[in-house]
Amino acid sequence: MSARGFGGSTFSFMWGEPALGAMRRLRALGLNDFDVILAPGHCWPAELSAGERSELAAALRADGIRVESLNLPAIDLNLASCVAEVRAQAVSLYERALELSADLGARAVVVVPGRVSGLFPPPQQASERWLAGSLEQLLPVAERLGQLLYLESHPQTPIPTSGAIERFLATLPHPRLQVAYDVANAEFVAEDQPDALRRLAPRLGQVHLSDGTRTRWRHDRVGLGTVDFRRTLRALADIAFAGVMVLEIISATPIEDFIASIDALA
Repeated sequence: MSARGFGGSTFSFMWGEPALGAMRRLRALGLNDFDVILAPGHCWPAELSAGERSELAAALRADGIRVESLNLPAIDLNLASCVAEVRAQAVSLYERALELSADLGARAVVVVPGRVSGLFPPPQQASERWLAGSLEQLLPVAERLGQLLYLESHPQTPIPTSGAIERFLATLPHPRLQVAYDVANAEFVAEDQPDALRRLAPRLGQVHLSDGTRTRWRHDRVGLGTVDFRRTLRALADIAFAGVMVLEIISATPIEDFIASIDALA
């Protein structure tokens, strides 16, 4: 087993233990540069006082653990909502996430770019306008705190594909707004991941690795789906990607599945 410098997500641990314990277990596998899921009881801004944030940051440094990014799963958030009050609440929570990221010495916050109904979504231009307005409020906060925003490719958003993301980013050419490209999400929307990575290379900040298929939306261990990791990793090498490749395995048996994924990628 060789982790080869991969990062890891704490997603599978979010309901079972605090983030620090999860990172310590994944660090023992050779992973580092973590994408930490924000959830109450796991890691949540409102539950951490200034003193507790300092203690957590000190513990991370003592263990040699690097937090690359914080990640709000956006189950209850929508930066592209048609309701102004919902967008305002989402912006406020992302602001708190950016503050916590800075306190912990992390680089970025992963942003799910809204949610739209699969049955009868708003007009595309309206959804993108609402999303852009939310991001325009967050970007000055990110700049003040020295943070990045990683816009995640996600099938439930108004911009689910690399082409849609590229067109949207052309309207927001801010250097602190980059992309977190998720290969399993891309597989579910039937996208060719190597082509997408080359398309997004100028704005690519982070890559999420897990397996899935074009018929089931999953984040399985590598080898259980149809993602072509050989071509994907070759594309990342071709574009000289220097960011973090995060193993985002969502599983009831995460340690076993992280180990299997590391072995498969090696």
